[in-house]
Amino acid sequence: MMKETRKDSRVQNHQDRKNQRWEDFERAVTGKKLILIGAGARLGRYLKKYGDSCESACVIDNDEAKQGLLLDEIVPEAFGLKEGKKKISDISTIKSYDAEEIVVLITIKNGYETIIAQLERFGIHHFFIQTIMEENTRCQMKKKITQKDDMTVRREYAEACCLHEPIHDKKIFFSAYADYTDHGKYITEALLKIREDLDIVWVVYNLKTEVPAGVRKVYGRNWKRFIYEMETAKIWVLDLATPDYIIKRPQQLYLQTKHWASITLKKFYLDAKTFESVPEKIENWKRDGELIDYIITGSDFDTDSCRRGFGFQKEALQYGSPRSDALFREKENRDKVYEYYHLAKEKMSVIYAPTYRFDKARGKNVHESRNIELDFWTVKNALEKRFGGEWHILMRLHPSVAMAFKDVKMPEFVTDVSSYGDSQELVSAADIMISDFSSIMFEPAFVKKPVFLFAMDLQDYLENEYELLIPYEELPFPIAEANEELAERILEFDLEIYRKNVEAFLERYGVHEDGRASERVAAFISEYLS
Repeated sequence: MMKETRKDSRVQNHQDRKNQRWEDFERAVTGKKLILIGAGARLGRYLKKYGDSCESACVIDNDEAKQGLLLDEIVPEAFGLKEGKKKISDISTIKSYDAEEIVVLITIKNGYETIIAQLERFGIHHFFIQTIMEENTRCQMKKKITQKDDMTVRREYAEACCLHEPIHDKKIFFSAYADYTDHGKYITEALLKIREDLDIVWVVYNLKTEVPAGVRKVYGRNWKRFIYEMETAKIWVLDLATPDYIIKRPQQLYLQTKHWASITLKKFYLDAKTFESVPEKIENWKRDGELIDYIITGSDFDTDSCRRGFGFQKEALQYGSPRSDALFREKENRDKVYEYYHLAKEKMSVIYAPTYRFDKARGKNVHESRNIELDFWTVKNALEKRFGGEWHILMRLHPSVAMAFKDVKMPEFVTDVSSYGDSQELVSAADIMISDFSSIMFEPAFVKKPVFLFAMDLQDYLENEYELLIPYEELPFPIAEANEELAERILEFDLEIYRKNVEAFLERYGVHEDGRASERVAAFISEYLS
């Protein structure tokens, strides 16, 4: 009989949950301590509704990366509220409260049954589920509540920042294609060597991203803090276009670094017919080109292609490629990468870095996941026969397609390094590169390392993907369209002839990297701020 009663109770509790409404929550929380679980988008909606009027005792999230951070670092709507200064803790915190004195609001969309099971193990049965209450509110009103679209809300907040928030004269805002990396990383490190008075802000999307002392991280999904930090910074250093909703004030300086080095293979942005079918991108690049004050370039060729690609007519700072400074720190980077991946130090390594392809069925906005066409054993055997020793193969896939190969089993001498934060450190650590159409191919050449090109779909790429700025056959690298052909190119490789070809090529395009580009950019920024 007791078992049946317990079962009936569970059914009743489930039925009660299905009928929860906000007015029930407001009555229940009166005189109780409120515990919020889930520091995400739904909690943001709750804060828009209640603000500080319904103060919580604590905020909990099961994501370890969020634990210990302030709520306003993660949730945009918490920014500017007292609630925003609460630290996010783990579920065990709830044990310090009397179950009869608390009410729990579960703000996550999926997986709340797991949270409920955790709470019931702690003897807590008084909880509300935001997803259910929102759905019941919609049903009660028989229509969805009309809200402003996200872009309008963000634009209005950016306007408010410009009206009411001063620009901080020592603040520099960095944002890159990936987290702390690319040109901005090396400019930051050069700045830290010459200035101690700067507020350097970096946008990250992985909360575990490590940054040096003297750098402040801002969570990129917290749009409110993102906008606040950007609108109040004196200088922006970006390698992608500014978001549509951002407003640039006359007192602000915008440095565009782009996310490639001093020479690139493919036409890009406004110079590329590739994107004619994506007018919204074209409009954003046009707008961005007008906002940019300076572009960092590394040659006349680079400057000219940036003028066309960005629609940019102001001054270019032809200082070189800051991220390519890494190529001149080979021993340091080799030790770092080999230790990180537990690679045998006596072995040599080749990095395989192919780029993405567009999904022909879904259009130029979508990248397709492709099979790895490189025959690892054939390449390894050819390398060992030509250069001697034993070899590691480091596989660096473009972020757009890397996830497709996360669980693919590879030979033990192949290491997937796609998730490693800094591709230039990988290039610097490796002895040789194999690529296809990625402009990363030029960076090992800056220090005369061998580069081989391998593209089984060469003709299809030239006809259906990007237009090239440099004819493929004029590149100074051995080219192969099949694995057997690649092995032949490796076996017949002549280092002396290769180096002469590379030197002549770089001279023709006016590329002269020396490992000090980031110092020059940092000096420019420092002088500007002074």
